[in-house]
Amino acid sequence: MNLFGYFITFLVTVVVTEATPFRFDNFKVYRVPIEQEEQLKALKGIRTGVNSYEYFEEPQRTGQSVDILVPPHLEKDFVAIAETNKLSRKLIVENFQELVDKERPNAVEDDEEFGWDDYHSIDTINAWLYSLEALYDEVTVVKGGTTYEGRDILGVNINRKPGQNPGIFVESQIHSNEWITSASATWIINKLLTATPEETEIRNLADNINWYIFPLINADGYEYTRNVYRMWRKTRSPQGLICNGVDPNRNWDVFWEKGGIGSSANMCDGSFAGPEAFSEIESQTLSEFVLSLQSELNFYIGFHSAANMLLFPWGHTSNPATNYVEFMEIAEATVTALQARYGTVYTYGPIYSTIYPATGSSPDWVHYTLGIPGFTYEFRNINTETGEYYGALAPPDQIQPNAEEVLDSLVALVQKATELGYMTVTKQSE
Repeated sequence: MNLFGYFITFLVTVVVTEATPFRFDNFKVYRVPIEQEEQLKALKGIRTGVNSYEYFEEPQRTGQSVDILVPPHLEKDFVAIAETNKLSRKLIVENFQELVDKERPNAVEDDEEFGWDDYHSIDTINAWLYSLEALYDEVTVVKGGTTYEGRDILGVNINRKPGQNPGIFVESQIHSNEWITSASATWIINKLLTATPEETEIRNLADNINWYIFPLINADGYEYTRNVYRMWRKTRSPQGLICNGVDPNRNWDVFWEKGGIGSSANMCDGSFAGPEAFSEIESQTLSEFVLSLQSELNFYIGFHSAANMLLFPWGHTSNPATNYVEFMEIAEATVTALQARYGTVYTYGPIYSTIYPATGSSPDWVHYTLGIPGFTYEFRNINTETGEYYGALAPPDQIQPNAEEVLDSLVALVQKATELGYMTVTKQSE
């Protein structure tokens, strides 16, 4: 992007900040397969940002399909780019604002009762977490870190048998625009705590796992998506004079390099990896918290949306992880269980070859640093009953069915991981 382009982006950002929230009336979403290197180069060269193009996942390799948001004033420009580069394209959303409106059916949030028929503010979510601590002896609210704007990154530790249970860490909504991830995480927390004796598989998870579940890692970005610009993905730290934010899932100190594979060196891009590893207080403080738990943890899981995938290391290379065969066994069992309830089909495999190359992600860092499995869910992007595409903007009526199938899959994940010896508790006494 040239200097003029940066200046225009800066001006538009200022306007959006003051006149919230930004609207996406008649913005369209196209799905574009990348078949050749020249096409990949052309798509990477498209300027993204407020009131411009946006990628749901940025173009990284040939063989990938990308969904791109196209504003009305750039429709002719997009057609010209597509024709020049022989890009095939499929219109999958006619008016993006309709998806945004469906996601927020209630104009005013009701703070009296926490539920899953809407998406809640960070303050409401945190208050609910503290209410669980007051209701359940096995629940402790824990602080996993701090955000640039001074918010606490809060989660819950659910442990009914201290010192006896293997540990699972769940990290959710590290990308701020992926709202259904935090909503699903809170639904799963509630279900673990309220499962009846007849719900034996869920009760077993609640009784015999030491859970650390963090619904909302990127709290600053989330509030920005709620109040200013729905498509914001990054943190909110200042970068240079005119840009903000770093992709917090490209910022962990694992095979990190500025502008490395699957990330960007351009500070205005959605996948900007930061000026250095752990430049962001969110990733730095959360990593320190995870390290403090290393004697307790057996598995690390990240919740993302939306690509219908289950991923594991590595993201920086096509070379398989040492535990590749066993990771594949766990993934296969997990996605098979996930499909059973609603027919949702996930693909699975290493990050690099299954979705795209990526460096600096938290699951890779955890696997490299702690030696435990680091898995990533990419939640479903369609209503499996109607076939309606919603991408990462899932309407609230999709929170429960998504969370139900994910919880089903966690039962299978734990069973297979236990069978393969990953869920022992011996290291807690080391």
